Order: sequence, then structure tokens, then C-alpha cells
Amino acid sequence: MGKTLGKVVIIPSIFNINEPIIFGLPIVLNPYFAAPFILAPIADGIITWFAMITHLVNRTIALVPWTLPAPIGAYMATGFDWRAIILTIINIFVAILIYFPFFKIWDKRQLEKEKTAAANK
Repeated sequence: MGKTLGKVVIIPSIFNINEPIIFGLPIVLNPYFAAPFILAPIADGIITWFAMITHLVNRTIALVPWTLPAPIGAYMATGFDWRAIILTIINIFVAILIYFPFFKIWDKRQLEKEKTAAANK
């Protein structure tokens, strides 16, 4: 299911249309993904806040369309500060690191369910 869903949601996710993954996996009401769903945005927000208050990246000066891909939107929102692109890539990497162990646990549980279901047939 994961690979098929991944192929379907990759293009919409680039444009910040995440409902297919949020409700298709599902992330909503899934105890495996509740913690990273809360922790990843908090971590990314703290990293971004720190980068902006220390002037590593310009503060936002514009409200850009939410459907822009994240690096492009950050670049435009900060007055075309190229460092915002790097910050966005760092934030994506941090979110992946936060989600990864939870995803592995969920994936292992799903494989166990599939093996049990196949053995019961």
C-alpha cells in the first residue's frame, strides 16, 4: 500500500496538497503518527525561528500562495533570500528524521498484519 500511495501523492505533496497522505495513509487518528505529526512542525518552527532571529535567514516579508513548492515559497516570502531554500531543505530533512522511526514501526506492524492474514487464509 505504501509504495502505491507514495506514487499517487508525490506530485500533490510538492504543491502542499497533503490531504491524500493525511487521510489516505491515514495520519489522522493514527497512534503511530500522532507524535511526529505534532513534533515535526514544532521542530521545524523552532529551527526557522532561530534562523530568523539570528539573521541567518531574512524574516518573512510577504505572504505567498500556499500551493507553491516549499523552497520556492520560502525564497519568495523572505524577499528572495537564497538561504531560505537551504533552510527549507534542512527543515524537510529534520521532518523526515522525526517521522522515519515511527514509519518503520508502523511498517513493521503492517507487515505482521499481512503475514497473519495470509497465514489465516
